[in-house]
Amino acid sequence: MNTVNITINNIPVVVRANASILQACEEASIDVPRFCYHEKLSVAGNCRMCLVEVQKSPKPVVSCAMPVAKGMVIFTDTPLVRKAREAVLEFLLINHPLDCPICDQGGECDLQDETLQYGSDRGRFFEFKRSVEDKECGPIVKTIMTRCIHCTRCVRFAAEIAGHEVLGAFGRGQDTEIGSYIQTFIKTELSGNLVDLCPVGALTSKPYAYLARSWELQKIDSIDFLDGVCSEISVHTRASTTTNVQNFKSRITSQDDILRILPRSNGIYKDNWISDKTRYAHDGLSNQRLVDIYKYNRTPLNWKTLVEDLSQLFQLSMNKKANMSVTAVVGATQDVESLYTVSEFIKLLGNSDIQYGNFVSHVNVDNTSFFTLNRSLESYEKLTALFMIGTNPRYEASLLNTILRKQQNFRGVPFVSVGSYSSLKMKQNHGGNSLASLATFVEGRKTSLNSFYLIQGSSILVGYDNFKLNAGLMIQNMSRFLGKKFFAKTKQGERLGILHSNVTTLNMAMLGLNVGVRSPFNSILIEDKNIAVLLALSSDGLNANQWLSTSRYTTVIGLSTHKDSNLKADYMVPVRSLYEKEGLLYNIEGRLRKFYKVVTGLKTARTIEAFFLALANKTFSNKNFLTYMWSLKNEINIAKVLERDPVSFNINPYNVVESCDYTEIVPFAPSITNFYMTDVISKHSSTMGECSLFLNKNTNFYLNS
Repeated sequence: MNTVNITINNIPVVVRANASILQACEEASIDVPRFCYHEKLSVAGNCRMCLVEVQKSPKPVVSCAMPVAKGMVIFTDTPLVRKAREAVLEFLLINHPLDCPICDQGGECDLQDETLQYGSDRGRFFEFKRSVEDKECGPIVKTIMTRCIHCTRCVRFAAEIAGHEVLGAFGRGQDTEIGSYIQTFIKTELSGNLVDLCPVGALTSKPYAYLARSWELQKIDSIDFLDGVCSEISVHTRASTTTNVQNFKSRITSQDDILRILPRSNGIYKDNWISDKTRYAHDGLSNQRLVDIYKYNRTPLNWKTLVEDLSQLFQLSMNKKANMSVTAVVGATQDVESLYTVSEFIKLLGNSDIQYGNFVSHVNVDNTSFFTLNRSLESYEKLTALFMIGTNPRYEASLLNTILRKQQNFRGVPFVSVGSYSSLKMKQNHGGNSLASLATFVEGRKTSLNSFYLIQGSSILVGYDNFKLNAGLMIQNMSRFLGKKFFAKTKQGERLGILHSNVTTLNMAMLGLNVGVRSPFNSILIEDKNIAVLLALSSDGLNANQWLSTSRYTTVIGLSTHKDSNLKADYMVPVRSLYEKEGLLYNIEGRLRKFYKVVTGLKTARTIEAFFLALANKTFSNKNFLTYMWSLKNEINIAKVLERDPVSFNINPYNVVESCDYTEIVPFAPSITNFYMTDVISKHSSTMGECSLFLNKNTNFYLNS
């Protein structure tokens, strides 16, 4: 790396040759104020707050836009610099309203901090302040545009990161304002990041409006579990102050509530953008929660009676049958320990029938190279070409999609896709929507892909949801064949990656859980008389049209965080969400991550592993079940892989071909039809409900009403 020697405040410093003066000052631990500059956005240089003095320069220099040069002498705290910053702040405050006491940015406002440190002790403006009409941006972003200082961070983020080019600056001089080109909502799944980027209170969070001040919140670091990336998040909680309806409310809300979730960075990922679902779906915890245990005709039970009843049920069934037929259906937010405990409990009953949702996934779980990305997210920054099969990374893994879009913007990386077409906010060569289209690529009949084979460092990305199709085995074989074809052309070891849209499917694959007793291509049906007990764990894949149970053939035991009117269960058991416990998750890289308990949770709920531990010990008198359950955690602690980089596997040495005697030429279905409602928690979130109503439609309801 080329370096240059410069001097900052009479201190010799060695910095990168292509660094700006502002970056050089940061490396030297010298604070330079700024409003428009952000390390992850392009340089605008329009706020003029980062002015510094450079020797032999006739006037102050904008440090964020000026590169360093050999022998440059820089001063950041001279009378000229202090006067320039004071004048800049005086101009910025001319039209800024004095409404800090009611501004949600209070306590976290860059304008407050910089004015206190660099501003003047008095103002000289005695004219009328201008006002700007607020914009309606949707259910996420709240605007008070009179506060805007025109830093254009929001404009650059929308255009460069989100790919939603609807924001811009209009007018000149006194009439300048930030707004949308047409009157529409900000329809991007990353709109909450605009609130983080705004250095003043012009863009604030609607769901968080007037709830708390930053110094009142307790901050807990954890990871997101609503998609397969497991992004770094900081959960902000506050002690619950609810006093009305004590007899009922005290059983629902715990000692604290989640008020907001923000992104954080711990050095694993360079970018820390999080989706709106990650940021705002937490309010689903307080809506329609399942509080009490119910049996049959809504008869309430306590935990002791429940365990005794179910224990007798299992013992009676095992006496009648050699092997009890037990099936478990799990939802989208199950951690490693919950799945491990459920699978161990079913094994004690002589079964291994566990599945995600109401479909059988045809995926090979013998090696992690068959169901992970086989590379780290950061390695996509060196990507040269990508072939996508039946996947939508914008909704399945929002952070990955921002990385891919950045590579196309800066390096022109080409993308080819086969499957249901969806807007990824980047250019893509769409090659069809059926298995026949994929076959033309495999057979080399698509001439547009011939040059694609010769690109070194290319990769293939396949959506996991394709494997629930009847032709899932064919898609796997075609994808591997393409991977080998790429490798044969360039000898660069191109990787075939599988993209999961949730953590459950990946955790199941990591634990080696695959359907072993259900016949191929069959899901759970009403007519299935072979199932004695159905365990539904936070699963929304069963509804009244698919499953009607009043003990007709099967005893249905529903374990959920929320009430489910569609699931006609014989037992409904309240359990804790992943916000209310700590545990382990695998992400799409194959990296094992730990999440932490952020709220105390319901007083009447238990964790899934605690429920099955008590049930196993009562049913089988098997005290070793506790050892079985925690043996996985002991292995993890010994291996010390919590923060280790994922191991990269090469798909090519594995010449595995699954037998497939059933072929079906069908169109690829969209993996996610409603991004804002993909799991039990987000489906009960009022904020996600508004986003689903307004942002999934092409009609602006506010303007047309």
